This record gives sequence, structure tokens and C-alpha cells, in this order.
Amino acid sequence: MRAPQGAIRYSCQSDDFRLTSASTLLLPLDSSMDRLRSLLQKDDPFLKPIKLAGNSFPGIWTQMMPKELLSLRFPEERRATCMNCPKSCYDGFRADYRCCTYHPRISNFLLGLGSETEAGDRAIDRLIKRGMLLPEGMYSTPGQWIDFLDDQQQDSFGSSEKVLCPMLDQATGYCDVHAFRNAVCSTFFCYSDHGKTGENFWVQVQTLGSQIELVLAQWSLQEAGFDLDAYFKAFDALAERIHTVSTLEGWTVEALSALWGTWAGREKQLMRECAAFVVEQRENLWTLANSQAIRESKAFDRAMDTIVPEHLEDEVEGEELDEEGEITLSPSDTWDECLEAHDRLWAWPKGMFVLSPNVTFVPNPRVDDEEKYYSDKDVFIEYRFAADRPLEWRLGITPLEHALLKAFEGKPRSLDSSLFGITTLTDPKTFLTEMLNKKVLWPKKV
Repeated sequence: MRAPQGAIRYSCQSDDFRLTSASTLLLPLDSSMDRLRSLLQKDDPFLKPIKLAGNSFPGIWTQMMPKELLSLRFPEERRATCMNCPKSCYDGFRADYRCCTYHPRISNFLLGLGSETEAGDRAIDRLIKRGMLLPEGMYSTPGQWIDFLDDQQQDSFGSSEKVLCPMLDQATGYCDVHAFRNAVCSTFFCYSDHGKTGENFWVQVQTLGSQIELVLAQWSLQEAGFDLDAYFKAFDALAERIHTVSTLEGWTVEALSALWGTWAGREKQLMRECAAFVVEQRENLWTLANSQAIRESKAFDRAMDTIVPEHLEDEVEGEELDEEGEITLSPSDTWDECLEAHDRLWAWPKGMFVLSPNVTFVPNPRVDDEEKYYSDKDVFIEYRFAADRPLEWRLGITPLEHALLKAFEGKPRSLDSSLFGITTLTDPKTFLTEMLNKKVLWPKKV
């Protein structure tokens, strides 16, 4: 599959593409929407992203996640850069869409915070116009879910316009709520620098963030005076006519009326009210996230299964709901799994290791966009599963990193302190751990 002619190239730009704009433009509000503004601090950390190992995450993570998360040693994901998309280089993704052919579930309080920016405010208006905004936040319809499954089966994820994210500014390629995006978008790295081990770590962090987002979305609705019981009863009732709740753009007027109840017509105000309660309780968000179970409509979830065409059934992932229809794993339990995945990520194995025969080193000619993106790297690692196979991935490295890897070529070495005497790399252990996780270095029986 190849990208369509005329696709925009956004490479060689910084991944901080819209990171600072979140806190630079505050909009005038009417008196009914002043509460959130009054609770936000000057240069509030909730309105700008944080950096962890070079990766950008929503500022609310500073309070929403466990405090210990910020002190973890995060992997630096150098290859999965949105503005130099490797998928558009190798896998036929459109360079202007990338992995944004997906409808993320963005919680109400994140959208409320995003409304503090001009771009985020416009994005909410788009959601309302399309019928994709529900009290819990941005929420795709059953019909849109089927479209996504069809894209998956047709291998058109990354190139199809059918499920293009409404948050994407198609003129610039930027995300209009980048500093307020959900845990799925925040932790998705199409090519993890640490291979499967890295992917597993990010999946655990993603699960943790998603749980917290769902709990806080529902908690804040209750605090705002929204009737959650009526909301889920409305979902139960819609389950009986699930084939009629979707339009090409979003939910039907009838479905939206049932789900919004007395808040219909005040959708943006509810997003900001939910954000206000979250901001007000910023010091207690982790405790609140562990204080109540996530509520769902078991009837609606079961009805979703009935609308999947037979030819798409293999694309459906997930487990059956338990008899009570509740998610029993708490964020604190998931946090324990995050810590275990983190330990595995940085484990330093014993034994002897050798450079993989799947690896070749080539000079960086600095000709195409990807090569220019790595302009400060003189050498590329190229990885193929066999000599006659297509290129699987490549990564720019420095001469010092190249020399350290060459020390393993044809000569098994143990991973001990003697290695540090043959390099002047500042942190050779981190680099070698990445190479182990990426299968660049293989264990060798001697």
C-alpha cells in the first residue's frame, strides 16, 4: 500500500508541534463558565504538557497518575515520531493522517481543559455539530466502530478517511487537543525502541491512564449534578434499537436527547464543569480514581456484539463481561502491573551476547526526510529478518553507539563493567538495554 500522491510530508519538524499553544490563548467566557477559569492557576501545569524521557504527556498526569510514575525511568521513543512518521515511510500510511484514522475516547474533563485553548474550543464545537459528544466525552457510535473494524480488516488503518479523528487539523496535521489527549493516544508508539518489552510497558501505562480517565469522567459528572443512573438507563434502552442510533457523522438526535437529558444544549458547559471539579480536587485525583468502580451499560455492550457483521468478527478483541458487568481491576492493581513491566523493561540479563545477523550498518546519506530527521546521526541500523526480506526498521545512531555494537560482532561478550572500558558513551547501559529489547543483541550459548 502506498500513500496517495500529494500527501503532505510533516517530517523534520519537532514533536512539540502544538505543545506550547495549550497555555498561550485563554478565551473570553460568559459568567456561567467562569468557575473553571477561577480555579486554574497562572501557568497551570494542567494546561501544558510534561516531558518524560523526551516524550510528551498531558500535564494532568502530574496529579492524575501515581506520584511515583513521574520518577520512573521512561524509555525514550526516538523512532515513533508523529511528525516524521515511520509508518508513512514503510507501511503506506498517509503522511498527513498517520495513526489519526481512529476515534479516541476523550474524557469530558480533558475536553473541558482543552476548551481553554482556541483550537480545543473549536474541536468541541465540531464534536457537538457532528453528534460525537456525550456527557462522558468524545464517544464514537456503534456504526463508527464497525467502520473501524472494516478498516482493520482491509488493512487501511492509517490511510482511510472513514474514521478520521475529529481532533486532527487537516490543514496542518496537528492535533487540536494534543496537550489534553487521552491515555491511548499518549502511549501509542507504533515502533517502540524497546521492542515487545517496551510495548508491554506502554500497554500497562495506557490501561492505567484509561481506567483513571473513565472513573474521573463519571465522578465529575456526579459532582456536576448529572444523573448517571438515568444516563445508563438510556444506554440500556438504546440497546434495544442499536441499529438506529448512528448516523454517518455521529449519534442520532433521538439518542443524543436521551443521553444528555436536561443538559442538552449545555454540552460545553458540562465539559467545563467536569474539568472544574477535577481541577478543584487536583491533590486527590489518585485517591478518587481508586474510590469507585467504572460503570457501563451491560445491555448496550452486548448489543454491540450483535451488530458486528460475520465477516468482521475476527477483528473484535476483548473479553466477555463478568456476570456483574463490572471491571474489577482497580487502578492501584494496574499500577502494580506497570511497575512489574517497568522492571522487565530495564532488566540487565546475564550470559553472553552477540550482534544479530539481521543487523547491518549503513552510512546516513542525509537525503530523504527520515535521514534528515536523524541528521545528527552518522550511521543507520537496518534490521531485516533475513537478507532477502524487506527492511523491517532502521534507526539512526552515533559513531560511539555504532562502535559499541561492533564490539559484539562475531565475538560474544558478557554484559558487565568491562564493556564500559571500551566506550566513552555517557550511558552505555541504557543504550545496550534498548538493543537487547530490540533483538539487536542476541544471547549466545557458549
